[in-house]
Amino acid sequence: MIATVVIVEMSAVGGALIVGIAINMLGLGREKIKVGNMLPAMFLPLVYFPISHVIGSLVS
Repeated sequence: MIATVVIVEMSAVGGALIVGIAINMLGLGREKIKVGNMLPAMFLPLVYFPISHVIGSLVS
C-alpha cells in the first residue's frame, strides 16, 4: 500500500506538470516547457520516501 505522503507528493508533481502543459497551450513564455522530460519526477516520491524512512530509522 502506498503511504499518504507519497500520494500527496505525486499529486503535487502532477499539478506542476499540468501547469506546464497549460503554459505551453496558452503560449506563455519564450520557449516551450519540455513537460515530457519531467515525467520521471512523477515516480520519484515512490523511491524517495521509503529510502528516507529506512535511513531515518537507521540513524535514530
